[in-house]
Amino acid sequence: MTAHIASVIVRARPERAELLASRIAAMPGAEVHANQDGKIIVVLEASSERALADHMDSLRNDPDVLMVSLVFHQMDAEVEPA
Repeated sequence: MTAHIASVIVRARPERAELLASRIAAMPGAEVHANQDGKIIVVLEASSERALADHMDSLRNDPDVLMVSLVFHQMDAEVEPA
């Protein structure tokens, strides 16, 4: 099975960042690693590039999100199903 892993920075309205980080953390395949001054560092994992792009589009469509920036993308081809 192939896994696509990406690190993204989500810029949020500072007064809404804590709530947004909680919503992101509840998304399947998403982990929040930091939240400071409206910058949220997120790692996303998906089974395909398309699914990964869909995760990012979902984030972009949130009204509390100002911007989503891809920092890193990696494809692991030898991942065992969980």
